[in-house]
Amino acid sequence: MVVGGPGIILFGTVRISDGSRADGNRQPALEVHKALADDTRFRLYRYLNLTGRPTSVQELARRLSLHPNTLRPHLRRLEEVGLVGREIRKGASVGRPQTLYAAVEQAPAESDHRLLAEILAGTIGSKRSLDAVERQAEEWGAYLVGLGGPKPGVRLPAGRNLAILRDAMARAGFDPRFRRTGPAAVEVTLRDCPFRDLVDEHRDLVCTVHRGLIAGMLGGLKPRMRLRELRPFVERGICRVQAATTAPRPDPDRLTKRPAGL
Repeated sequence: MVVGGPGIILFGTVRISDGSRADGNRQPALEVHKALADDTRFRLYRYLNLTGRPTSVQELARRLSLHPNTLRPHLRRLEEVGLVGREIRKGASVGRPQTLYAAVEQAPAESDHRLLAEILAGTIGSKRSLDAVERQAEEWGAYLVGLGGPKPGVRLPAGRNLAILRDAMARAGFDPRFRRTGPAAVEVTLRDCPFRDLVDEHRDLVCTVHRGLIAGMLGGLKPRMRLRELRPFVERGICRVQAATTAPRPDPDRLTKRPAGL
């Protein structure tokens, strides 16, 4: 029950609908999605969204551990499709003006996949069908985390492991915040649900997909983590995940295996 590529999971997690530019011109949605398909540009755009303020190339390079010259062509590409804007700011002292970049706010619009999602959601109701949905969502979670994961047999430091998990969650449409609760345990607050448009009418299905994605992502890490608890909507629009490190997964090929049907 997963529709589309890795950027569109069941109900369409990419909420940039028409690629509207700040200058009034419009870019095709395909160009916007192609721009975000690159991992570096995705990380850039996500960081600018999270900061919510104009940011210099030097700060971006420092935060993302990349050279400024590596970032500049990616920033130009994001600017071309209307996702990023820039401003020139003169400092108080004598010197060259500083170029700052900021994410351009996108006008919300209905997803092109909303009708399809409603139709498909209406066909799922039995325990058996929900179990199948959760299994496939788990495969997609493992696939998404595998896109930024290490080579087979490599165990990452805890900080890097969580960075991969954060990027995978963001790629799926969540807005995660992490808090360590022990030497091998972490709590993740998810401040955005990519399926929220269907929560009121299809809550069981939405939470099933949500749980499967998170479990798959955690299981795809190295060392893998286990989903201890998922508490949906503990506050308005907020879910919380409790996870802990466990034994490594014996089948590393699953991390990069593309789900069937694509």
